[in-house]
Amino acid sequence: MGQRQDWSVTACVFLFLSLASQIHCRSQILFPSHKRGVGSSGDTSHFNVIRRESVPSPKEKDLIKQLPGQPSDVTFKQYGGYVAVNEPAGRFLYYYFVEAIKPSKSTPLVIWFNGGPACSSLGGAFKELGPFRVHSDGKTLFRNPYSWNNEANVLFLETPVGTGFSYSNSPIYGKQGDKPTAEDNYMFLVNWLERFPEYKGREIYITGQSYAGHYVPQLAQIIIHRNKQTFINLRGILIGNPSLNREIQEEFGNKFMFSHGLISQQQMDNYNKFCTYDLYDWDKCKLASQKIEDQKTRLDIYNIYAPVCLNSTLSSEPKNCTTIMEVDPCSGNYLKAYLNTKEVQEAIHANTTKLPYEWTSCNKKLGWEWNKNDKYVSLTPILQELMGEGVRVMLYNGDVDLVIPFTSVVAVLKSMNLTVVKEWRPWFTGGQLGGFTEDYKGNLTFVTVKGSGHSVPTDQPIHALNIFTSFIRNTPLPQTP
Repeated sequence: MGQRQDWSVTACVFLFLSLASQIHCRSQILFPSHKRGVGSSGDTSHFNVIRRESVPSPKEKDLIKQLPGQPSDVTFKQYGGYVAVNEPAGRFLYYYFVEAIKPSKSTPLVIWFNGGPACSSLGGAFKELGPFRVHSDGKTLFRNPYSWNNEANVLFLETPVGTGFSYSNSPIYGKQGDKPTAEDNYMFLVNWLERFPEYKGREIYITGQSYAGHYVPQLAQIIIHRNKQTFINLRGILIGNPSLNREIQEEFGNKFMFSHGLISQQQMDNYNKFCTYDLYDWDKCKLASQKIEDQKTRLDIYNIYAPVCLNSTLSSEPKNCTTIMEVDPCSGNYLKAYLNTKEVQEAIHANTTKLPYEWTSCNKKLGWEWNKNDKYVSLTPILQELMGEGVRVMLYNGDVDLVIPFTSVVAVLKSMNLTVVKEWRPWFTGGQLGGFTEDYKGNLTFVTVKGSGHSVPTDQPIHALNIFTSFIRNTPLPQTP
């Protein structure tokens, strides 16, 4: 009796597994209907047929169907979402990606970083080189005909964690600096390329402005060092108004103000007299410095000839005659309103974890607590290393920027003891003077941009696209009107 029971149990198990394997192999799964009675044997009309649907890939999930308020003439694809850079620690970086307007299998990939540290690259996307700008109503967008995706696929990365929509579930304040940021940026790129494998092997260029003078070379260096393990086809770096050596550069601000009539001879003399190491006087230096700082409150230090925002209130309708060429000093307020709209965040797959703070252009607290030694580190050794590895380097600078004057970048280049191969000369856009340029041995080019401040693609979008196109194509800037 016991043997028969054992055999019966075994037979039932075998029969069950056999049937289960047959069910598993079917392309359709049949479930009994609760709405109709059971029919005769062999009749499957009483079954509901449920077809398996393919699960969308992470890339497909990141596809932005349409930005709220965007113009109707958009033909290129846009993506947005999160990429883990340290999943155990809950560190995720947010990105916004726009494909080229006329893409091909050889169109390069360009990564863009804003500076800060801890300023959002969505500012670069929607105020500078991206395909759209935000209207004064904070709800609608208009096209930027000089967007860099005319020439390349452009990836905007909000870094470090704690910037914009990027976040961390582990503590970040007091722990952020150049090294962890560079590591996160590298992990982001490696993981992003897994999500977008069609860009593996493409020519890649790393670009940015301001404190991206740290981000860009440091990421490029990691790529070069690890290319034997994970190959990334890095071809060049392009940095606007770069912070490269603060110890050299910071002394040029007051000189720039004096040379442009923003402070008096007496104010300059007092600063030089009481704030030098030989005759340093704490109280008098503080007073002299404060008088200079007072003058800055009356102007836009990022472009000394630009108007300042006098009314940050959004308009009910977009302002009339809004154009790319007329810079609106309140555009940062429009972007902040736009990106903090629930509809927008849902469309771009941002703030999916419901962050306890709103999107801002810069995380000032994170910037203040940044590793102080990192802020003063010189990036010139890394630039020289990259040049030695065959990576092309271009630095450009608006000539009316007080934050990082072009003269300060010239001083950094002088400290590198470079050999000039093509002397200082003018370059042109559409017959108009764009600025001046100089080439150095080792594939380094320096460019000034006439009439531009800290954000060249905002102040001079046509010149900026000309520079970018020249860099990507590795062709000289136009030398004749």
